[in-house]
Amino acid sequence: MDRAETVSEVTAMRASLIQLSVDSSDSADERRHRAASLVRGSTGDDLVVLPELWTAGAWSYDRWGRDAEGVDGPTAEVMSAAAREAGAWLHAGSIVERDGDGTLYNTALLFDRAGELHGSYRKIHRYGFDTGEATMMGGGADIVTVPTDFGVIGLAICYDLRFPELFRGLLDAGAELIVVPAAWPAARLSH
Repeated sequence: MDRAETVSEVTAMRASLIQLSVDSSDSADERRHRAASLVRGSTGDDLVVLPELWTAGAWSYDRWGRDAEGVDGPTAEVMSAAAREAGAWLHAGSIVERDGDGTLYNTALLFDRAGELHGSYRKIHRYGFDTGEATMMGGGADIVTVPTDFGVIGLAICYDLRFPELFRGLLDAGAELIVVPAAWPAARLSH
């Protein structure tokens, strides 16, 4: 077999990464509508990615309980419409999810071009040891991959980056592209 027969065809895709300023004076609803406007402006992109915990603020622990929602909550509703209007796959960053028994999770949402939720991922590796995310949120257990028209996306969030076994599992599950939204503290910006 010659080399041309073993190399798969590479297709081009266009991705946009949206960075959002999170001001504690903004409500989650104001942030949703600002983010949706930016997503709608990404017409022509194949994939749009928002940051980790942008609706409540990654370091605003006092807001997490108040701004928590289900995977079918207000953020999903607004982001679904924005993905549909942009005609793009939308990784809506992550939300503070509250499940049926009241447990909070750091949960990523992935919408298709028609605005349908095609994947959600609960962050497995929570940041911190005895404060913040590690004590306030439950940990996920599932490796999540989602087939798209430009390849299979694997989902991870921020601190997951420090655990290579997750990425080996994503590759073993068929991931061709891994999306990892993050909200790093100021002390880690140089990293």
